Amino acid sequence: MNDRGSVTLWVLALALAMVAFGGLALDLWRVLAVQREAGAVADAAAVAAASGIDEIHYRMTGQIVLDPERAASLGLTSLSHQDADLVEASVLVDPSGASVEVSVTAEIEGGFVAFFTGDDGVLRLTASAVAEPLLVP
Repeated sequence: MNDRGSVTLWVLALALAMVAFGGLALDLWRVLAVQREAGAVADAAAVAAASGIDEIHYRMTGQIVLDPERAASLGLTSLSHQDADLVEASVLVDPSGASVEVSVTAEIEGGFVAFFTGDDGVLRLTASAVAEPLLVP
């Protein structure tokens, strides 16, 4: 039995496996970073939108509710001022004015992630945040 060259094949296979696992590890960190950024963007926009209190209603009744147009405007303004590559963003104000929900979507293209996402090689990450208006005394 001749085993010449078997070590070379084992080293070659090990090197290929290490490259594959290294690529997966880098893509995993990239996915986690984009997901974390999208969550932070959604949180900031939700807090900004929750500051859109209907002042006239508050002065008349003492009840804290959101002005839907003002809250949506503040949330979208916050999203536009943040340096994030978002594909989609939405600000939804509860009809009762009790809360606001901000959803953002980001995409990651290429890399080893493309093997797991299908034909187009794009991974879509969505983050959302909900905030309620609060009056600080």
